[in-house]
Amino acid sequence: MNRLDRITSILIQIQSKRLTTARELAQRHEVTNRTIYRDIKTLRLAGVPIGEEEGKGYFLVEGYRLPPVIFTMEEARAMITTSKILNYHAEDSLKQNYGSALYKIKAVLSLKDKDKLELLNSRIGYQKPWAPTSIFLDAIQHSITENQKLKISYQTRGEGHLKERIIHPYAVYFSGAVWSTIAFCELRQEIREFRLDRIKELLVQPTHFNPNRSFRIEEYLEERSKKLFEPLT
Repeated sequence: MNRLDRITSILIQIQSKRLTTARELAQRHEVTNRTIYRDIKTLRLAGVPIGEEEGKGYFLVEGYRLPPVIFTMEEARAMITTSKILNYHAEDSLKQNYGSALYKIKAVLSLKDKDKLELLNSRIGYQKPWAPTSIFLDAIQHSITENQKLKISYQTRGEGHLKERIIHPYAVYFSGAVWSTIAFCELRQEIREFRLDRIKELLVQPTHFNPNRSFRIEEYLEERSKKLFEPLT
């Protein structure tokens, strides 16, 4: 990647979230922090209003927006391939939302590039998923970001009975076969896991819950893994 491409990529990355650290930028572009500092200075000299919170990261001043991004063919091919991978994954809401985004990406490409992507799309196959499908990932992700409680009808393992639960979703993760949500269960008064393919009904509640700011999904999954593979005594 030449310097101009890197500076453009840095600007896009900074715009992608509220705060971005120099370390994040350096790791992605495989350069030193000092190189990032020089690139940020170049952007500022060009008139891009990049602010900085000491010790936290860079941000674009509110109101400044980049012009529409033009996707490269490498990026577009990656999107097409990812859409095929998602067809194998058993989560219908994710497939639908990604498909909608993909149409918008294709819309900005030239006719020549659109034809190339159509050819590629016809030459990438996938096997149908064996796992049960689910449709509630998007609603649960909404609940995580908006801190809204969910009422679910959940099919228990073994007995197969439907049980109602009020949950506070903290996170979701994909096991390689199914999606699950990690949530606080009001009935059990503890954090539980709920497989999305066993949720038969879901209603977003008007009430909100206090977000668990100390929850870290990486730490949770690491502890879960340790317990799963503990040697028998």
